[in-house]
Amino acid sequence: MTDIFDWTRLTDDPNDREAKRLVEQRLLTARQIHMDMDLAQYVLDAATGKRVLDVGVAEHAARYIRDPGWRHGRIRAVATRCVGIDILEPLVRELQEQGHDVRCLDATSEADLGERFDLVFIGDVIEHVDNAVALLRFAGRHLEPGSRVLVSTPNPFSRKFYRRFRREGGVVMINLDHVAWFSQTMALELGRRAGLALRAYHLIKPIARWKQPLERLAWRFVPPEYTFPDFLFEFRAPRPDAA
Repeated sequence: MTDIFDWTRLTDDPNDREAKRLVEQRLLTARQIHMDMDLAQYVLDAATGKRVLDVGVAEHAARYIRDPGWRHGRIRAVATRCVGIDILEPLVRELQEQGHDVRCLDATSEADLGERFDLVFIGDVIEHVDNAVALLRFAGRHLEPGSRVLVSTPNPFSRKFYRRFRREGGVVMINLDHVAWFSQTMALELGRRAGLALRAYHLIKPIARWKQPLERLAWRFVPPEYTFPDFLFEFRAPRPDAA
């Protein structure tokens, strides 16, 4: 799906039953489930041999960028070109001194790097920013035709967070810098406002082969989303001829 689903062409009522039915159909078609890898591996596979713009590379603090599993370092190792973006100037400066091509830049701004990429990855950033639409517009501005944006964010409907909610008595503190949660319908709407099509949303988690039939059986009673702690939303620029 490379066209933008614009429910406002059908109705001016965001609670219209027919519009909601069409959105549900759209999203169920867009759902892709992966049980043979973790989210990081999916992103690495997508980045391999590509020109990548990685948004939010510093991951909050210096201890993350010094970890051998640091995500940007792994992406940089497989990409043909990798440019990083972050707003934390001291960490950006440290990375630059280490030889990384990292820019200190607000990814919700109107800035244009003057370069286009095969993949824009926004890893666990969207839940931190004041303006998620501006973030997606920034990403879309840097896309090559036919390329895509991958946005990872926690899935608030997963059993991971439900268990924490019960265990912590209602006050669930995930990250003190979070300002939002995102659902599939919200991703669809954010894409519409940013001029991007939500092509797919991915549920990714390694599950032992012998357990997979049990999970599929459980999905008859609870949605698959309950099993997966993260969403990975995939956006693309719409086709020029898309209605």
